[in-house]
Amino acid sequence: MKARNLRFILHLVCVAFLCWSCSSPSTTTVTISIDYLGDASLHLEEVPLHYKYSEKTSLNGIQNGNTFTFEVPTLSTSDATDAGSNNASTLWYHVRIQDQFFPLALPAQSPDQPKAMKIHIQRAAFPKGLAITNQDEQPISAYQNFLRYQEEVAPLDQAISQQESVFTKGEVERMLELSQQKMELAERLLSNGLYQSWWYRVQGEHLVREIRAIEFLQRFKELPNADKLRDSLLTQAQKDGLFQLDHLVAQRAGIRDYTHFYSRTFALYDSVIQQYGELMEYDIKRLAYPALDRRRLEVLEYVQDDQARAYAELFLVAERLGEVALDIAEPSYQEYLKQYLNRYPGYTHFINDFYEAIRAVSPGNPAIPFRLFDRDGKAYELSDFAGKYVLLDFWAGWCQPCLDEFDDMRRIYAQFDRENFEILAISTEVDSTTWIRDIERFQNPWIQVYGGNGFEQATFKGYRGGGIPFYILLNPNGEIERYNDIRPTFNLEEVLEDRIDSN
Repeated sequence: MKARNLRFILHLVCVAFLCWSCSSPSTTTVTISIDYLGDASLHLEEVPLHYKYSEKTSLNGIQNGNTFTFEVPTLSTSDATDAGSNNASTLWYHVRIQDQFFPLALPAQSPDQPKAMKIHIQRAAFPKGLAITNQDEQPISAYQNFLRYQEEVAPLDQAISQQESVFTKGEVERMLELSQQKMELAERLLSNGLYQSWWYRVQGEHLVREIRAIEFLQRFKELPNADKLRDSLLTQAQKDGLFQLDHLVAQRAGIRDYTHFYSRTFALYDSVIQQYGELMEYDIKRLAYPALDRRRLEVLEYVQDDQARAYAELFLVAERLGEVALDIAEPSYQEYLKQYLNRYPGYTHFINDFYEAIRAVSPGNPAIPFRLFDRDGKAYELSDFAGKYVLLDFWAGWCQPCLDEFDDMRRIYAQFDRENFEILAISTEVDSTTWIRDIERFQNPWIQVYGGNGFEQATFKGYRGGGIPFYILLNPNGEIERYNDIRPTFNLEEVLEDRIDSN
């Protein structure tokens, strides 16, 4: 049923650049060859409605060695014209190898346009270094500017990454300068072409950095005109089109990132830290939820188009369902259904499915069965932990917030007997070799198991995990005791003392 619902959503609403509705798709034969794949896997995925909470849907292809052939649905030019939007003439897919992807835009097919294309991948360079040609091995001009953009933006991306640490300390000028250069490069090479939506995405990233700068300037510099600057940036973002539907769907996370960082410019994080001390961001967001949510909603006043508003609200409602207790999130969920069920059923079907999935893993429900293996091949199942509390710790070695929890986890782990409490660390690392290096590096005393497949790992997905660190506390009866609202650095010790000491 879920797969049918997802296909319905993807072809009914404006998923991935307003291109899914009212179409009778033709097909393009896409042949992908790669010089080396090893034990990795290659997928061609439909772009989902929600960047984090939608299931990924891969197209079925035929593999012959390191060559993959897919029959990919596309729009005909007549369908694109009927859809009534410039962006409706493009369908979007991801060519994915492990946790990296290349965004593949497929234009509407006209009768005289080739219905086959070839993609040649150099694994060491992916997702850059591709060659996209027709069946005669001639470069397809529509892709050349994006491939050129990928090459030219690489040094800018590296410089931007290097600036992040000083940016968050209030030294914002160089970051904004580099971000502006990236936006100008994208505009020059991508606007008015097949990858125009990617230009919108880069523009949105720059607008997010501008609003983020307010928080850091307030914290580390003098910024007496913060309110005026904030209002000015919102007005500019509206003028630049950020709150139009085609711009919103081009963003990684709809309007989520912009509203999130806008809400942080009101020093709400700082006030929580002053009251409770240093906390993980996740815990701050929970403690400051009412104030943060009120500020997020202020941004929606700049969204004028009805469908754009429905799309933007979808991301905020999904974020509430995924990050706060269900009883707190439910009123906004019910209001969303009431507002949009008849006008945008694709959106409301997604939200309803996600709500039901979250409700199924709420406290009091049975834990999701699993069978996972440690580095020696020993299997661990849910039944192995009957009669004790067990903390499921979804983590990876690249996740610094995960690592920041380890000192408190070790202390708490030593405090309780194994008859009463256990930790099961479930890696979301893509590469098992990296996972083994990480468990040897940290030498944590609790059970370490590996599921593979990154965030697509079955147990992580079963619990509707959206990011890490992600913690589930199970009780001795094999039920979910706490869902993603528990943290070793924050409240785990108190929760365990209350439950174990009372038995």
